[in-house]
Amino acid sequence: MSEAIVREIVVIHENNEWLVPLREAFAKRGVTAQEWFLDTGVVPFTEQPNDAVYYNRMSASSHTRGHRFAPELTRAVLTWLEGYQRTVVNNSSVLALEVCKISQYAALQRAGLQVPKTHAVVGMPHILAAAEAFNQWPLILKPNRGGKGLGVQRFNKLAELSAYLERDDLEEPLDGIWLLQEYIQPKQPFITRAEFIGQKFLYTVQVNTEDGFELCPADNCSIEDQFCPTDQKAEKFEITERFNEHEIVGQLETFLRASQIDVAGIEFIENANGELFVYDVNTNTNYNQAAEQRAQVERTGMGALADYLIELASR
Repeated sequence: MSEAIVREIVVIHENNEWLVPLREAFAKRGVTAQEWFLDTGVVPFTEQPNDAVYYNRMSASSHTRGHRFAPELTRAVLTWLEGYQRTVVNNSSVLALEVCKISQYAALQRAGLQVPKTHAVVGMPHILAAAEAFNQWPLILKPNRGGKGLGVQRFNKLAELSAYLERDDLEEPLDGIWLLQEYIQPKQPFITRAEFIGQKFLYTVQVNTEDGFELCPADNCSIEDQFCPTDQKAEKFEITERFNEHEIVGQLETFLRASQIDVAGIEFIENANGELFVYDVNTNTNYNQAAEQRAQVERTGMGALADYLIELASR
């Protein structure tokens, strides 16, 4: 298969561990992709970049691994590549969505999808008054730019939120924007994550939420030990066919096309009345291999992703 490749594949990223299963998928297909680790560096903006397929895997949570300006550098790189009409998978507009949940919700609403009631707050002194005006309990407080579900907290009443905000170790979100969001009581203690590659549906995975909100399906993750989604014994991640024929799959594919998103995992929750609320778009999606093995899926996430990139590079 490697002989059919007419262009290089370049994976832009800032986390080597997340690339391990993708490297393995390429190796099974006789292909070696180039890797471009972006943390700090130089963008030769007025020079012509190589004609290759560039896959953007930059994460909103890069700052949690010490790569504070990796998304900003990636935005400059993608702008440079797009200026020379290079093939970019998950382009600069997609990166803008990755690091801004408010922008995600706006795009989802334009596509006719339902999102939870949400207010944005800048400035910690305004949070209590904003929550009182929001007047919907329980509520969720989370950063606009987070990643991995980091910093997501549920509060049942105003006094709980007030006590939380008095903590000495509380940090402002990276972009300064807090989100107040209605808590959707799930029909069952699960959220659902739908995976798409090449803007086409792959499968859905059901994630048990009983232990918390930090829901990253990666096989290598830096989440605290008390909630590690890569723990195969916990079996928090389970691939399900429940939504395969549901209308939301087509709606999400339409959203992806309108937003020029090539690869994504999109999370939604079902309330007691069967209504679906979409609340997160992950454009550097990972896949839980243990769940794939238990479900004996025909096409694994990383395998399908490798095939998609190879197909683009073969054109």
